[in-house]
Amino acid sequence: MQREINTEKSIFDANGKLSCAGYSREPNFLFDKSMVKNRFTFTERDSYMIVGDGAAIYLSVAEKGVNAEVTAVIVDLNTGEQDFRTLKKYMSLGKLSMPASSKNGDVTFTDTRVGMNFSNTALNRYIRCEFVDFYKEKTLYINLELSQKPCESMNVVIPAKNNPKGFFHKRFMPAMCASGVVRCGGAEYNFTKDSSFASLDWQRYSLSEKSCYHALYSNTEIDGRQFALCLAGGVGDTSQGSENCFFLDGVLHKFASVKALGKEERPDKPWKFTAGSALELTFKPLIKSGKLLCVTTGGKTLVFGELYGFIKQIDTEKLYLDAVPAHMEFSII
Repeated sequence: MQREINTEKSIFDANGKLSCAGYSREPNFLFDKSMVKNRFTFTERDSYMIVGDGAAIYLSVAEKGVNAEVTAVIVDLNTGEQDFRTLKKYMSLGKLSMPASSKNGDVTFTDTRVGMNFSNTALNRYIRCEFVDFYKEKTLYINLELSQKPCESMNVVIPAKNNPKGFFHKRFMPAMCASGVVRCGGAEYNFTKDSSFASLDWQRYSLSEKSCYHALYSNTEIDGRQFALCLAGGVGDTSQGSENCFFLDGVLHKFASVKALGKEERPDKPWKFTAGSALELTFKPLIKSGKLLCVTTGGKTLVFGELYGFIKQIDTEKLYLDAVPAHMEFSII
């Protein structure tokens, strides 16, 4: 039974054990980083996906154990061209000082080749980056402003299966739009608020056991209505709270359980997702100019494609998805 949390609650008790599990429509979970004692299993990751002007941009800054890394991916959805790079900073030991809340705080990664900054103000979020020798001697330049449209978010705390201090904490925040420019070599992509879609995937977790994590995301419009989707699994005990949900006109609708069928080692093949009579979707990877829209970097595989099928909850009309833009992510966490 999925447990909805409607008020602010601390994730940990005084001994650092997980005291709260479930999901929330708002960022109600209070996360105290000082209660995470195992630096080697603790991961902090802020990731943005921005789609517009025929391109998908994925940006991530993370501290994984004692090391840090920055990832940038650009996929031209028309030509199939793919540029990507992950740079690591060894023995950073938490020096990025990533925020304990998704609501505020800045993230900055710098070294001799790259400066990546995610800033968060009371009104908007900003992404700025200059990445020298990013891919095939290209320089990557990013200057984007992200604006939030009215929408709930998916917030979840999932306990580890075999460790009372292990946890997976996440916020998926869709329904943002981007304005600004991204340049990579001779290519330039111009994002406008009325024709772009952006989302934040904010994760903080400490897991002693390795998990094969998969996630399906969509963040777009269907017939002029705001739509987003997050179907994910492979981590911890999801009996009280899972990530599985969709958004329609800014309102979150929860799935108790979703069955995913596919092969992570075959990113060129479709995946099927079912939840009784409430959900039946097929994710089909895209091929452009003979290239599979698939990138593997930084221990993560991103596959871009389209969704076909339907969603029907008790309190919603039947929603048909026909070639709806989406992407999948696979990783070992």
